[in-house]
Order: sequence, then structure tokens, then C-alpha cells
Amino acid sequence: MMRDPGDFSQPWPQQLPAAGTRVGRAAAIIMCLIGVLLAGIALGVFLTQGSQIRVRAHVLSERCHPQTDLATGQPETRCDAQVQFTTVKGQVIRTTVTDALPYEFSGTGHFRTIALRYNSGDPTQPFKQSNYMPVDAFVVLLVFGAAAILFGGWMLHKLRPAGVSQGDDAKSSARGQR
Repeated sequence: MMRDPGDFSQPWPQQLPAAGTRVGRAAAIIMCLIGVLLAGIALGVFLTQGSQIRVRAHVLSERCHPQTDLATGQPETRCDAQVQFTTVKGQVIRTTVTDALPYEFSGTGHFRTIALRYNSGDPTQPFKQSNYMPVDAFVVLLVFGAAAILFGGWMLHKLRPAGVSQGDDAKSSARGQR
């Protein structure tokens, strides 16, 4: 007997065909993996930045050149610069910073500086401050990652294999606890 679409006295059946269940479970697993990847990137990048030491480096020389931005396809100016800074341990580091944007430099003449960060274990490979992940990007990645994990887990929960109901799960788990 067909159910009337306006009849809300009985719930709709929750079972999908086996092929639909397999596809749904695969999509749910992929959703969970994407969520783990996004949350992992957010946590991995943001938390390692906290151990980096900020420093203002003196620009010894700079050479700017045109370069095409891969994201927009538009030409922009990038600069390579020889810089020198002193670490917190007093070590003087002289190195090269590449592909810096002109607005990352401040000051004029012999007093030009650039904000950098470095790992205390290897101060010879500093990072430009523009490579820093801002808090809002961290929060967005983390929220989308957590949402993907939760939604994928909910989908996996809802898409049980055919023939397994919530009562069957409860009975089998009760048997396992005895």
C-alpha cells in the first residue's frame, strides 16, 4: 500500500538500495578524510608558527622584478633582498629573502627593514611575515574541517548496511558487554 505524501503518522523508510548505500558510505568516508586534512593543515601550520621567533631584518640590498601571479594571472612586482638580522642568542645571520612583495619592506635608504620569522633551530632560513597564517584563516579551516568530519560521521551513522537497524546495534553491543 502506497503512503499518502501528506500522511505524517508514519516515518519514511530509511533504507537505500545497496548500491546507494555503498556510494553514500564512500562519500561519507571521503568527507571525513577531507575534514581531517583541513583540520590537520590548520593545526599543523598555525601551531608550528607559534614556536617561530619574530625579528626585524635590515635590508642590505634588494632587486625587484616583474612576475606573474599564479592565482590571478596578473603581473606584479616581487623583490629578492639580502638581509641581516641578529637572533635572540646574539648570532648575526646574513641571508637572502626571495619573492617578497614591495609593501613588505618599510623605511627608506639604508634604514629599510622587513619583518621575518625564523625557527630557533635554523635561523638561516627565515620566513616572510606575509607567509604567516592569520587567525581568521586558521578558524575557517578548522571549522570547515570539523564540520566535514561531523557531517561525514553523521552520514556514516545514518547509512548503515541494509538489514542492520538501531535495535540490532543495541542488541549486539549489549551482547558484547556481557
